[in-house]
This record gives sequence, C-alpha cells and structure tokens, in this order.
Amino acid sequence: MKRNLLRATALAILLMSLVAPLVTLPSSASENEEEDIKIEDIDVHWKILRTDIITVLFPRSGRKPMFLWWYTKEEPLKNIYVVKYQGLIEYFAFEQLPYQEYYRRMYVAWTERLHEMYVVQKEDYYRNMGETGMTKLRLLQTLWMEILENWENLHAPMLRFDAAKWELTDVSNITTSDGKVIGVSFAFKLVAVPFQPRFDFAVNNVMIKVRFYNTTVSETVPGTDISYEVEAGEMKMDLIINKWEWNIDTLRPLILKLKEYGIDIPEGKTRLALWVNLASINLEQLEMAKEEPSGEERIENMSTASYMEIEGEHISIEENRTAPPIEEQEKPILVERPWWAPWLPPEKPLVRLKFADKDKTLLGFFRFVSSAKVTTPENITRMVPVRAASIAAGHHLRLFMGYPYFGNNTLEHDPSIGVDVLGIDTNPQYTVQAPSGINEITPKVVGKYVVPLFTPELAAFLAGAVSIVAIVIYVAKWKRKTPINVVGAR
Repeated sequence: MKRNLLRATALAILLMSLVAPLVTLPSSASENEEEDIKIEDIDVHWKILRTDIITVLFPRSGRKPMFLWWYTKEEPLKNIYVVKYQGLIEYFAFEQLPYQEYYRRMYVAWTERLHEMYVVQKEDYYRNMGETGMTKLRLLQTLWMEILENWENLHAPMLRFDAAKWELTDVSNITTSDGKVIGVSFAFKLVAVPFQPRFDFAVNNVMIKVRFYNTTVSETVPGTDISYEVEAGEMKMDLIINKWEWNIDTLRPLILKLKEYGIDIPEGKTRLALWVNLASINLEQLEMAKEEPSGEERIENMSTASYMEIEGEHISIEENRTAPPIEEQEKPILVERPWWAPWLPPEKPLVRLKFADKDKTLLGFFRFVSSAKVTTPENITRMVPVRAASIAAGHHLRLFMGYPYFGNNTLEHDPSIGVDVLGIDTNPQYTVQAPSGINEITPKVVGKYVVPLFTPELAAFLAGAVSIVAIVIYVAKWKRKTPINVVGAR
C-alpha cells in the first residue's frame, strides 16, 4: 500500500510537470495584440486618451487632477465615471479606539479639537482643586494661549487642490529596449499655492504621476519586494508627497510642556488623508462637466450614481450624509481580518470600489493598494498601511485614504481607475519597474515577463491530483480489496 501511494504521488507529479506548460501558457496571439493608444488635445482645457477598451479625459490648463473615463465600446454610452482629487487633510489619530487611525471630519487637526481632546478635562480637574488648582489652571491657560498664537502661524489642516496651480507635464512614451512603445506616462505637478498661505513647502513636492499601458504588465516597486499586475484597461497613478511640514512637529516643544500639567499627547500620531470624490454622469452632461470652474463641485451635483460596491458590499450613495439633518461621520472601509488573529487591523493587498446601480455593478472601478512606500533621504524604504473611510455625499462618494505620519520623508501611494470588461488578456507581457520619488515619471521596462515555473494554479492542481489518488487507494484498502496498482496493471 505504501509503495502504491508513493507511485501514485510520483505519477501525479509527473503528469503535472507535463501539463504545467499548458497551464501557464499565455493566451493566443490574437488575444495578446496590444492596443493602440491615441492621445491628443481636444481644446485648450482638456486632453483625451483613447484605446479600443477605455477613453479617458483629463485637464491640461492648470486645473486640479481629475479624470472622466468610460468603456470605449459601450453602445449606447450611458455611464461616464469621474474621480476628482480634492486635497490633503491633516487629522489627529490619538484616541485608543478600534479604528482611530481612519479619517473622520471630527478628527481634522484644528486647535479646538486638540483642546477638546486633552486640555478641557485637565482644566476642569484644576478648577475643583481650590486655590492651588486655580494657580495651575492659569498657568495651563497661558501655555494654551501660546500654543494658539503659534498655531496661527501654521498652515491650515487642508491643502485644497482646486486652490493650487497644477502643471501637466509632457506625455512620454514607455518603450522597451528595442524601441517598442507599450504605454505612455505623464504627471500633474503642484507648482503654486497663490491662495493658500504657508503651504509653500508643497510647491514642487506634491505630484500625481500617471501611466497607462497598451498591454498587461507586471510592475515592481523599487526598494520593496512588492509587485502587481496592471491591465490594459487600467490607468495607474502614484500620489507623491515629499517633505510634508507637519503642524504637530512645529508645536512639539510647546506640547512637551503640557506634560508638566499631566497632559500627555502622543507624538507622531497625526495622519494625512487624500480626499477624492467618485461620481458618475451620462453623455448629455459631459459638456457641462467639462466647463466646471476649478473651485466648484458641478460634476457631483450632476452625478447620477446611486450605489457603490465597496469590497463586495452594495452601498447606497443617493443621500447626502455629510449635511443636516443626517450629518454622519465617515465609516471605515473594513476588509477581512486574518481568521487566526481577529484583533489585528483589517488587511488586504488591494481595495476595490466599483460603480453600481440598484441591481448590478457597472464597468467602472477605482482601486488602491492598502500599503504605501516611505523613503528616507538616505534612500531607505519601508511599507506603511493605508486606512480608508468613505461617506455618501449625495449621488457621489467621498473617499479618504489615510497615511500614517511619515516625517520629512517621501510617501508614495498608487490608486488606479479603469473598466472591468471581458476579453482583456490578463497575462503580463512585460516586467516594468515603477517610477520612484518626486523626480521620476516614466517607468522602466525591465524585459519580457517570465512565467513562473510553479504557479498557484499549478500547486492547486497538483494537490488535487495527489489527493484524489490517495482517496482512491484509501477506499480500496477500506473495502479490503486487492491493492490497486496505479502505475501498471497486474
């Protein structure tokens, strides 16, 4: 029996080694044909990118980064998807609550919030201590006034993208070593903040890099062991934040003085959130949407979206839950926890949001990786978790992606937009190194993608084959029949 089991296992492995090349073969040549990318100016304000799969509109006249996209072959065209990058918000994450790291409006880094969270309670304590307490109360209030005066010299919690000037870089081709074009790249670069005092440090230090491939590729992230696939119907982006000046850092000497009064504010717990709006419009509204002034939210008011599917959950976004009488707080986007450690924060490599109506999901999606890269001036890299929260805002969704405190280093995070349609070849054709840092925009093509010799599909097939043979032998033994020779007949 043992010999038969060994022979069965050996036979299964042999069979699998023979079929493995078939399992891992790429699609036929006709399916691997690379899409032609057409990109051009359509007027003084907009550029358009077209392939047979996806069409994308984006501004070219100094406006904030925003993208309108749809499935090119949709007939009639009913759904145009919109993502608008609204800005960056500093917020506090001090409370020891299960989801304290997620963004909520109530956590925005205003001095009033800091006072409410820490100082008020201690002031009340001193008031109840008699004359000795009143002396300490007056000293504490003097210190707090000093903090307020210094805070007035700091930047506002939110860097508004619509109040900044953006520069769209030239479009560059992404080419292989033999000169073959497999994609395009460009970037939105923040170049001025004329209406936002004390945000000068963000000039030339905030960027959204964009890349689009005409075939599926496997991207690697420099300085990490992370890789992922980017499909032909997907536009990949990198948010770059370099040398952010944190208000909490400037106030730290004064905050340390608060410890003398028993007020211990944790250091490094401020976080930064990227705010984006997700909406959907129809074809008749497209021209009006293109005319939207930089500082208005006309597209959101025209949005026809009624639902979003967030990690498989169908959520209505018709009501505006950010305003009275509802006025809710943002809700964390929770994904699966490991079954063996339910106390850990939710983790998933990729978080998916899809546009939907009442009965079904639509083609458009917004995705983001649930980790971001932080690089020090010495070029030392580490990965940090990204926590997201969202709220319905009246036929559109407000999404906030939260990044932990990263000092004066460089943070890079990569969301993407696109359409999920049948027929896209998902087998990578090239390996590409993603651009890194504030100065690189165009990715580097490393070479043709090499299919792994041992894939998850192959492992699953092998395990199944061995299990089936083992079960057959076990059943034969259980029935006390003659042992089965699976290698050759007797």
